[in-house]
Amino acid sequence: MSSNKVIQCVISTVLLTSVVLNMTACYIILFKVKKKEITHLLIVSISITNLLETTIGLTPQLLMANEFSLERTPLCIVSGFAVLSFAITNITQLTILSFIRTVAIKYPLQFLRYNKMFWCRATLILVCYANGFFWAILPIIGWSKYELDLDKKRCSLNWRLTKLNSFSYILSIFICCNILPGIAIALTLYFSKKTIYRRRGRKICQSRETGFLEKEYLRVCLLSTITFFFFWSFYALFSVLTLLKIVIPTNLATTSALFAKLSTISNVLINCYAIKSFRKQLLDIWVIQFMKKCCWVLTACKKSSVNDQIS
Repeated sequence: MSSNKVIQCVISTVLLTSVVLNMTACYIILFKVKKKEITHLLIVSISITNLLETTIGLTPQLLMANEFSLERTPLCIVSGFAVLSFAITNITQLTILSFIRTVAIKYPLQFLRYNKMFWCRATLILVCYANGFFWAILPIIGWSKYELDLDKKRCSLNWRLTKLNSFSYILSIFICCNILPGIAIALTLYFSKKTIYRRRGRKICQSRETGFLEKEYLRVCLLSTITFFFFWSFYALFSVLTLLKIVIPTNLATTSALFAKLSTISNVLINCYAIKSFRKQLLDIWVIQFMKKCCWVLTACKKSSVNDQIS
């Protein structure tokens, strides 16, 4: 099987998995969770951005098999715009989510009060999308540009610096959309953990809801942040090496780009692993119940056939 066929199979698998998992997450939270908090809405928003990132960002790569057709179509720019805007939106949402969970742990009463306000929820989510679209629109209006990626199989930023102002734009992206959010998330997690240890040391009596915020919210935020930056770290590293005029093998560039796409499915898996209520709702879906029944029937039939052979 040729390398292009393998890449197409991987992209199709990531696309299908992302669509199924993120749509399932949206369904569970929107239709199964009775009491929706701002954190639930942010998780839905992250799933929606993951859906859009994969469908809009990966579809042109599936449709356009060669470099010439990809470079000469508006889908290339649309693809680069979608991946960048929704990736930055997700980073911003993780930062906001980390901040909200820190407030929920440190100031639970204030969190519960503002959590009920619709304008507060809507403003936070809109700010995340506005930040993503702001940075993604700049290459279209002249600050840097979108062009073929390192392996020439998709559209991305101008890593080869063929435009004079591309370096300043990429540097701004790294500082404002990667380094600063990472520092903000690390600080909020530090203060959250510090608050939890202080309360345990003083043996402060806590409500069941506050204990839930400390145990599950902090775990989900930590795992979501680590996995997101981990999946994008290799692509970011190879991109920086390209800025330094170091030639990256095509296979490594392709692998790192495909590896980064796994960030679109990691959030759902983390929520399923860390939040018991989310896992329970997932297992209650009729499709999962049907699959469990089928597995049970197959297992019973297999045991029956083995017993018959022994007898």
